[in-house]
Amino acid sequence: MKQLTAKDKILKERGLTQTRHVPKKHRHFMPEIKATYSGKSKTPLMRYLEQKYHTAIEDVLVSGSLSVVAKKLGNEVDVTTLSRWIKRFKLRYTADNLPNCEGCKHYGVACQAGVCYVLLNMELYDLVPIKKAKVLEESEDGKD
Repeated sequence: MKQLTAKDKILKERGLTQTRHVPKKHRHFMPEIKATYSGKSKTPLMRYLEQKYHTAIEDVLVSGSLSVVAKKLGNEVDVTTLSRWIKRFKLRYTADNLPNCEGCKHYGVACQAGVCYVLLNMELYDLVPIKKAKVLEESEDGKD
């Protein structure tokens, strides 16, 4: 087994890897990309963007329109790719795919009455009554 030099140990501690081993030439260092274990398969570009911007890609994808999301990611990704990612992670809300209240960052007082802030922020007003009926139905089941 190869012994690590002091320089290699320091680079490893800082999370950097050397991209090529060429003596006395320019060496390129890049951040080591850590694996994510979310259960959803992510492309290397998704993992890179998560590391670069220090946020989950799912949170960025639902943060606004496609052009806004592209700007948040430094225009490194085309809007058509972003659209495919949203479909891949099923982040578009429909009557069958409503946001989950457990662990929601937007949870507030109105959520207990069935008014979902996530749907209101995304201007999906037609899904709010469906979500309200579902929440009220779950709360009645919990009381019985």
